[in-house]
Parts: sequence; C-alpha cells; structure tokens
Amino acid sequence: MAAAAVDTFAHEHAAFTSPLFGLSNAVLTPHVAGMTRRAMAEAALRCADHIAALLAGHLHGVSVVTP
Repeated sequence: MAAAAVDTFAHEHAAFTSPLFGLSNAVLTPHVAGMTRRAMAEAALRCADHIAALLAGHLHGVSVVTP
C-alpha cells in the first residue's frame, strides 16, 4: 500500500484544493505543521546559542555570511 504525507503546496489558503484531499492514505497539513511550542523553543535556544558563540568568537559550527 502506498501513502503520502505533504506539508507544502503551491497555494495554501482557505479554499484549499488538492487531488490528494480526502484520500485515506494521504496526510495533508499546512506548512506550519511543525511550528509546535517545542519546535519553536528549540529554534530559539539554537539561535541564542549561535549568537553567544559568535559574541565569544567561537565560529566553529556556526554559519557566518560575510559581505
């Protein structure tokens, strides 16, 4: 049995339509489905850790873009 899980569509709005909509073997979620409290807290902690590392001069493992 095949299945699909999709969280990104070309157009996401109140009048959402997709050929996958209503299929029992398809899970469709808005792109923000991963925006849970836990995920947001983890992202905030990672950002804070990266800022602290940059301020301390520890650039290993921190992506830095220079002009």
